[in-house]
Amino acid sequence: MNNLAELIDKVKEKKEFSRLDDSIIGKALEKSKGDVKEARAVLRKYFSVFLTNKIIKAKVLDEDILKRHISSKNRDYEKLYPRIIENEEAIIDLGAGVNGFSYNFMKDKKYLAYEATGQLVDLMNNYFQKNKFNANAIHRDLFDIHSVVNLVSKTSGKKIVFMFNIIDALEFFEKDYTKKLISEVSKNCEKIVLSWPTQSLSGRTKFLASRNWILEFIHEKFNVLDDFEMNGERFIIFRKL
Repeated sequence: MNNLAELIDKVKEKKEFSRLDDSIIGKALEKSKGDVKEARAVLRKYFSVFLTNKIIKAKVLDEDILKRHISSKNRDYEKLYPRIIENEEAIIDLGAGVNGFSYNFMKDKKYLAYEATGQLVDLMNNYFQKNKFNANAIHRDLFDIHSVVNLVSKTSGKKIVFMFNIIDALEFFEKDYTKKLISEVSKNCEKIVLSWPTQSLSGRTKFLASRNWILEFIHEKFNVLDDFEMNGERFIIFRKL
């Protein structure tokens, strides 16, 4: 393999990957054995598929972005949040995408978005600052587990952690990392909300995958508070025993 830093720079020549965390690009290159084209295909599948021109070139920073972003456009935040958010004082959103633009539905909680794509981090922070929200987006890689744990542990108050639609990406890059991340994060929060898609992004195809491996782990290690499907996405809410 050529020099890793050079390969990372090569991948980042494509605008869609230019603000993606270097450690994520490095992992994709590892998987592709240094093949830049293949690494880009992997990253496009798990990251930049959500980074459309409608998002990058957004002129108006408001909730309308939620309807342009593939991972959030089908969510009914007005119904979802009252079901999953209770008396928690802080929300920590791991792999946030553009969830920060749903802040108006969060009942003025403190909100921290943890996201690997720099363009999305900038958009959310501009939105938070413009509206003077108690919120912040952080440009960081979820595989930096010490950073994630540090963020959760140092955030004051009762905390709820969102992990929406991130399982596939985590497991592609490192098998069983979802379990590892949940185990560590759960030590310092009141509850976790994990979700995964039950149908294709177009809504035309139902997925048969039952995710039994993660369900069995959660039911064995945690206290499940709720488990439901909404608009093509399954949500499971749990806390440590």
